[in-house]
Amino acid sequence: MKKIITLVLSGIAFAVSASEGPIVQIENGRLQGAIEYQMQAFKNIPYAAPPVGELRWRPPQPAISWSGVRDARKFGASCPQMFVKNLSAGLILPGSENCLKLNVYTPQNVSQNMPVMVWFHGGGLLVDGASDPQFTPINLVKNGVIVVTVDYRLGSLGFFAPKELIDEAKAKGEPVGNYGTMDQIASLKWVKNNIAAFGGNRNNVTIFGQSAGGRSVTWLMVSDAAKGLFHKAIAQSAQQSPLRGMTEKRLGLMPEVDIDAKYMTALGVKSLAELRKLPVDKLTLDGTSYYSGEFGGPFIDGQIIKGDPIPLFAAGKQAKVPFMIGTNSFDSDFMLPGEPSLDVFLKQVHEDPKIIEKLYSNVKDKCILNSFVIQDLMYRASTKLLANSMNGVAPGYAYYYDYLTKNIRPAFPGSPHTFEITYVFGSLALMPQAPKQVESSDQCARIERDIASFKKTRDWPKDWYPIVDKSSPQDQAISKRMSESWAAFAKTGNPNVSGQLSWPIYNLNADVMRNYSDGPETITGLLKDRVAYQMLHLREIYALERLKNAF
Repeated sequence: MKKIITLVLSGIAFAVSASEGPIVQIENGRLQGAIEYQMQAFKNIPYAAPPVGELRWRPPQPAISWSGVRDARKFGASCPQMFVKNLSAGLILPGSENCLKLNVYTPQNVSQNMPVMVWFHGGGLLVDGASDPQFTPINLVKNGVIVVTVDYRLGSLGFFAPKELIDEAKAKGEPVGNYGTMDQIASLKWVKNNIAAFGGNRNNVTIFGQSAGGRSVTWLMVSDAAKGLFHKAIAQSAQQSPLRGMTEKRLGLMPEVDIDAKYMTALGVKSLAELRKLPVDKLTLDGTSYYSGEFGGPFIDGQIIKGDPIPLFAAGKQAKVPFMIGTNSFDSDFMLPGEPSLDVFLKQVHEDPKIIEKLYSNVKDKCILNSFVIQDLMYRASTKLLANSMNGVAPGYAYYYDYLTKNIRPAFPGSPHTFEITYVFGSLALMPQAPKQVESSDQCARIERDIASFKKTRDWPKDWYPIVDKSSPQDQAISKRMSESWAAFAKTGNPNVSGQLSWPIYNLNADVMRNYSDGPETITGLLKDRVAYQMLHLREIYALERLKNAF
């Protein structure tokens, strides 16, 4: 018989098995976790019922209770998705619809009422999952926070609204379509009801995410359905391309209902009942769907996602909580295979080619010119606008991430999308390591090779997944700075920590951002003329002056 030792820590009851790990009691039953990287880890915890059968394309339902002790020492299957070489490492694939699970990481010596950070992963709402090794929160937990990582429905299982489904939801009085976002909200409700059992403070919850996860954070900031479920928010690389409408054409985008009608025709089905009977592998989308525009993605449904964040923030309709947002210096790298040509893009957004030529004259490598124009509009301009819109609402902070480990720095025109994540989490030892020698500085040759390879094989280029040097003092220092600031923000709503230069609340006039690079700790007027021009056109896209009083 195994020896069980009961520990009572500041009113939190944990049972610790001498051989297998800590045990905790939550609403649905008992869990046994593990000790990893000097953390307590509880994995594969259901926060909602499996969305299968008649629950496919329904809002998340309450989790099912269990008897005995549930083994929470290993990750469960990821949500259904295609395997992508060099990207899907660490995920249990092809995945399962029974994936509405989350993972809780706490310090070994947990105390009561600790701040909580809830992470929503990126991946274009098509791929990735909470078990990705880069999301192992070693440094965040070391800095005194509890971290929850969440899996949510992806692809056509997570974002789908054909006419019959809209009618069904209306008859049931349920929200429709953005099921992945509903899952995220359900996970926050689970945190509110259960996190105290792990030592967490239900009244001090920070949501954070990157890319599609960062965009999710901005949608939750303007969602009444998420109101009161979080108290601070961090959006990393949260590009702000316009959302489509559910039943109406909007900003030139085909309505979701039309995209899904075409999807059903392609599948050879005519009814929702037939769709619910299809095996899950028939419904799994791949990257081709993303780059060809066949995946509708999130859309404005009026209940869960109410509208585009930029105009809603500008109108003061966001959650009144401290907010942090930032972007990487080469955040648009992953968009390269599907980007329109520069002349086509400029026509789409009504920009003057002569002004663009003048503003971007110092961009010597033409292979990245188009990407930088798009990045300035969708990432840098939107970062500044959203951060500035917090003035008068709640503290807002902005950062710029431009760090690359020494031996790969010459090979990139900036820090690619996702590269900051491992430094925030402190998972350097779990990532691909940089080469021992300095890599070539022929950036265009590398970019063109990566694009050609991706189009041919659909394998994720290795250059697009974080590359670090766990032994580098500089890498360790950047990780320390970022983890400390993220944790400080989660604790107090202020990312400033002792020993770092003051990080001021953002406003467009001063235009001061935290700078994560080999250079100074803050940056003023980031690419000011370029980004100012793009902000004008971002405002035009959303017609901010016209919309300001429309909500």
